[in-house]
Amino acid sequence: MAHWSDRYLGLPYAEADCAELAARVQREVFGREIGLPSERDGGPFALSDRIAQHRGDYAEQVSRPRDGDAVLMRARGRLNHIGVYCDIGGEGWVLHALRNAAQACRHRVTDLPRHQLELEGYYRWL
Repeated sequence: MAHWSDRYLGLPYAEADCAELAARVQREVFGREIGLPSERDGGPFALSDRIAQHRGDYAEQVSRPRDGDAVLMRARGRLNHIGVYCDIGGEGWVLHALRNAAQACRHRVTDLPRHQLELEGYYRWL
């Protein structure tokens, strides 16, 4: 069975970093305009600082995610990665753009540590 996230798999990272992909999905699939800061706007460390400072401006943390919710992750101890939650057959997945993969990927939430990512939390868009 097809999932809305299938159409983003393989999208080149050059076309959308993690924040750009999350905003694009919100616009194209869920009809929301989200103005997330891009990694291109100052690099990954600046993005980490902006996410930590402004995440409450975009979303509220939830314990039970739904399809389309934001997934914030830490990489190398820094809060600097965002993805979109996908409920596929009752299992939690994350659609996200990975620089080292050079494209958009989808991984099980439980497999994030294999990709050097730590789940920070799930967020419902405001």
